[in-house]
Amino acid sequence: MPNNERPAIVGIDLGTTNTCVAYVRNRVARVVPSDKGALILPSVVSVDGKGNLVVGGAAKDQLLVNPRNTIWGAKRLIGRKFNSRTVQEIKPYFSYEIVEGPQGEAAVMLGGKVHSLPQISSYVLAHIKTVAETFLGGEVAQAVISVPAYYNDNQRQAVKEAGRLAGFDVKRIVNEPTAAALAYGFNRGLDQRILVYDLGGGTFDVSVLDLQGNVFEVVATGGDTFLGGLDFDNRLIDYVLEEFRRETKIDLAQSPIAMQRLKGAAENAKMDLSLLSNVVLELPFITEDKRGKPVTLRLPLSRERLNALTSDLVDKTFAHCDRVLAEKNIDPKSIAEILLVGGQSRMPLVQGRAHQHFGRPPRKGVHPDECVALGAALLADSLGAADAVRLVDVLSIPIGIALPGGRLRKVLEKNTAIPVQKSFRLPPAKEDDPPFREVDIFQGEADGIVDCEYLGTLHLPTDAFGQRVNFLLDSECLLRVTVEAAAGAPKEMVLATRDTPASLRTALAEELERRRLQNDQQDSGRAVGLMASIRRIWGGQEK
Repeated sequence: MPNNERPAIVGIDLGTTNTCVAYVRNRVARVVPSDKGALILPSVVSVDGKGNLVVGGAAKDQLLVNPRNTIWGAKRLIGRKFNSRTVQEIKPYFSYEIVEGPQGEAAVMLGGKVHSLPQISSYVLAHIKTVAETFLGGEVAQAVISVPAYYNDNQRQAVKEAGRLAGFDVKRIVNEPTAAALAYGFNRGLDQRILVYDLGGGTFDVSVLDLQGNVFEVVATGGDTFLGGLDFDNRLIDYVLEEFRRETKIDLAQSPIAMQRLKGAAENAKMDLSLLSNVVLELPFITEDKRGKPVTLRLPLSRERLNALTSDLVDKTFAHCDRVLAEKNIDPKSIAEILLVGGQSRMPLVQGRAHQHFGRPPRKGVHPDECVALGAALLADSLGAADAVRLVDVLSIPIGIALPGGRLRKVLEKNTAIPVQKSFRLPPAKEDDPPFREVDIFQGEADGIVDCEYLGTLHLPTDAFGQRVNFLLDSECLLRVTVEAAAGAPKEMVLATRDTPASLRTALAEELERRRLQNDQQDSGRAVGLMASIRRIWGGQEK
């Protein structure tokens, strides 16, 4: 390819299961084939027996023989705290070791060393960068990377950091449903409202967008960052484990290699059942009995059985759809097209329920695996152009500050159009006040901070007392905070996003565990009071 034609920027769909990269040539988006010729690259990283770092298909091959040193599903962990309930709940499903990083974040052990999740994702992105540069014949230094619409600020920052570590200048973070809508509607001159149902390997998003020419306006969004194809796999895995245990009295869950073989077989069986009504899941010599005799796992599976095992997960996705529509009083009849995105949306149960739920068949012709990368590439190509795509996105999860008693004061509400700036005034200083004050920032839909995600802490000097604090959310849903100094000049404060105080982490973890064990909703204030005694949670009066 001639040098003057090679693109300087690509679009990347960094997926839970697979990653896809695309570029634009003559206003047409195309997917870059991987080094193995496939259009998608497994989002897997491994250290082989010789200590070499391998990525993609070669790393996926290590899943059976080296499961402890093969990292998959990292997208579910990135930007999360190790002690969070969600991380603790999914740990048993991974064969590798999930550990606590230096600042309390979830990290992983790989090759005997602790690696951050942005580092793991950067290995995938760096490999994609090399593949794209080889295919396109020149350096590709810039990228637009997609993320689930329901990612919080921590997760978005972590993905951007992964891109930086991989050598990319990340020009923009774009929501996956928005990118899919771009792939569908770019340069088609449409004037309609669409709903994007994005059920991927690890996350679910739903967004409603108004399309008018090349203006893509997100009206409402929602989702679940822990609902995706992996959960469907896990339902099938749990069923097979129980059936095998019932027949043989052997618990395969105690063998990492057996579990990895079962994971691959369950995923393949699930995909086969999208085309066939019945399959047989068979794994020869999966283990040995007490006498050392090889035991084979052989279990017939039907689409009907898979549907029964996962029907509630599908129902949950449409409950999210209904919630998103209700929050903005959107009439389902106003939606012209339903786009199904993500590999799990291929499931016949999902497609049938979508038709039934919305009263019309979902749109055909949108590739569920490639459309997000294609849309990201179209956005990347249009940046800075006179006829650039115009995106009007919204905030998917509210952001606010902690108040006495563990309450959350929401500064930026859900579905607020972005970019946006909102502000509030700090209480004036008192004579007995310490020389600085701390304001804790959380993101979540709950009324109490215990059930929200900690984003960071503002450490404010005395001259900020009584001044206005500005929350600025940019077009990528990334948060900046400025505080007006006494002289009137705004002072930008850096959120301590990666620096959760250990005492706060411990108090939050203890409270979550206590509530899990006791199922007591009435005591949450006492544990938050404990946090207040451990460290200064801002106790000023609202203004």
